[in-house]
Amino acid sequence: MQIFRKQESTIGLDIGSSMIKAVKMTVKGKINILESYALEPIAEGAVQSGEIRDPSSLAQSTLNAVSRCDAHLKDVVIALPNYAILSDVLTMNLTPEKEMREAVMIEAEQMSAFDLNDVEIDYSVLERDETAKKMKVLMVVAKNDIILSYIDFLGEAGLRPIKIDVDLFALTNIFHHNYDFEKYKSCVLLNIGTESTVAAFLRNGIYHSSRDISVAGTQFLRELESVTDLTAIQRHNVLQGDIRPDLDPDTLTESLNNANTSFSNAVSVALSYFQASDAVGKIDLIVLTGGYAWVPGLINVLELRTGAEVIILDPFNKVKFKEELMESSDPKKIGTILSVAMGLAARSV
Repeated sequence: MQIFRKQESTIGLDIGSSMIKAVKMTVKGKINILESYALEPIAEGAVQSGEIRDPSSLAQSTLNAVSRCDAHLKDVVIALPNYAILSDVLTMNLTPEKEMREAVMIEAEQMSAFDLNDVEIDYSVLERDETAKKMKVLMVVAKNDIILSYIDFLGEAGLRPIKIDVDLFALTNIFHHNYDFEKYKSCVLLNIGTESTVAAFLRNGIYHSSRDISVAGTQFLRELESVTDLTAIQRHNVLQGDIRPDLDPDTLTESLNNANTSFSNAVSVALSYFQASDAVGKIDLIVLTGGYAWVPGLINVLELRTGAEVIILDPFNKVKFKEELMESSDPKKIGTILSVAMGLAARSV
């Protein structure tokens, strides 16, 4: 498993529980350019909590997505879901590079509940303190059977995974590509998916830790079931900010406020963990992304609940795209859906 090593890539592939997102990116000079993208639905139950249940169906959907980006390309960069791996930031004595893997293996043996023969381990040095003779190292542990399940279904699709990343690190990467993250002492990225929300905590621009949040898209959709005039598709559209003028505003507002409050309370608990773990004071910035980042009123409720500045991630803040790609789409809204896939592609272009 190569999580951090830079390799040439062509397609970034984000495999969710309900949809596959594929992007092709290139670089001209120092500018990243989105060349093409594709969104492909996944058969219900094909992927559940990061576990592949129907590899043949998933292989066909993935091949469809990649072919729509570029039918000639077979090399892809994929991400394991955050909940399929174990990660930790280690504080270690300064260690020569040639001794690093052995030192990290020793740490992993003490911390991991898995047999080291059954896992792949990778690491990245986050920072070195020459004065204190210490360094911070991000360690990632993934079970071999999970990795092989992803490699196998891609093989069935005729695709070659040239690199395996983690979705949360890919998201952090695209944030780094688009924002001056160093001006924020403490920052939280919230990837709001269908089944779960994952929070990535950054301190002084450096990855600190992550935490799963149980409230996500399904809870927002469930709250809107009280608005009886809405079909399932219309409920989804409302959560994207597309609200019909004939809807009862009082009923809709109440449902959205309930959903936003539940989500904000769950986020507040996660922030308390982050703040207590490393004596972090005020949270400077919360960045929303994922399929449910545009829920009406969510930014306001989060700002009131946390006291932090809240924005929606715009991966096109510095990354460019071909104008014809967005002729029928809002680049800001499609950008939140493509963020992880773009972070994968940006590691290698």
